Amino acid sequence: MRILIPILGFAPQGGYRVLSELANAWIRLGHECAFLVPATSAEPYFPTTAKIIRSDRKGLLRDRQSKRKSTGLNNIVCLYAGLRRIGKDYDIILANHSLTAWPVRFARTGNARKFYYIQAYEPQYYPVQKYPIKHVLAKLSYFFDLTQISNSKIYKGAGLQPKAVIPPGIDLSVFVAKERPGTFEKENQIVLGTIGRTEPYKGTSVALAAYRLLRLEDNRLQMNIGFGNVTPAEDLKITAINGDSELAAYYRSVDILIVSCIGQQGAPHYPLIEAMASGTPVVHTGYFPGTPENTWVASDTSSESVAAAIRQVINASLKARSAKAIAAREVVASSLEWSVVANGFLDRFVE
Repeated sequence: MRILIPILGFAPQGGYRVLSELANAWIRLGHECAFLVPATSAEPYFPTTAKIIRSDRKGLLRDRQSKRKSTGLNNIVCLYAGLRRIGKDYDIILANHSLTAWPVRFARTGNARKFYYIQAYEPQYYPVQKYPIKHVLAKLSYFFDLTQISNSKIYKGAGLQPKAVIPPGIDLSVFVAKERPGTFEKENQIVLGTIGRTEPYKGTSVALAAYRLLRLEDNRLQMNIGFGNVTPAEDLKITAINGDSELAAYYRSVDILIVSCIGQQGAPHYPLIEAMASGTPVVHTGYFPGTPENTWVASDTSSESVAAAIRQVINASLKARSAKAIAAREVVASSLEWSVVANGFLDRFVE
């Protein structure tokens, strides 16, 4: 099977990891896979063995990155031109973002079957007051006659009618469990961790507020921010991370990982999945695949509720913490390994 994935350009966000890893898995399973990108796209942030095809506005294919300035409209035009030129050579074309759904839908690509992988409800990320055009384009894209696959059962209605739900996967050879899941490294210190992000809905500020509430009552607590993206402070440690191996080591280095995002509760969340695979206790505000059986779930998204859930982890017995951490690793390993996820897509492609 020949699979083409048009994207707006390679980037470090988790959704692009999903696409790179899917392509790698499909190639390992004996299929041919390529990325179609605008000529201005950077090189892949997440390694991929897939072929990379660059298209300019005229559909001319290039071997290397163009120095021309990139714009959103230019990217869409490049994808449309490239799809018109090579789309017919593929069996499957996988749109994966609202702005890629437009060129996929309207480019003539022969007998290629067109799918749309929905990884988030994008209109919420494009508030109508701030991004009116992107908001409308995202909403309208859900009504296209593309076969929809989503990564969560929460995405339905208002044009969202996925034929299947396939969550993202994880490389368990990289995200290995710590030797003693659920344990704290030191008796006199408890290291909290969270991923530093600037977007308010990612909840980094909530995690920091919860930490400072608890710090007033327990001076054993320390906070280690992965990637940074926060204002430096004396009570914060910043860990720079480059690549998945360093990210996996970061999850194993902290005693409790906090995921305090706001919105789209029930959707998959990569830091949660990765920390669960690493055997690190996780406090979160309600994301897949976390449940009360394998993680600690805050009652709401306030810093007070997040702090209360962290307190539960600290006060739990070693046996209870270890049991949840082991259960977390098991649920990830049983259903989210990349070959399982990749085969789930292939089953839908041939239906």
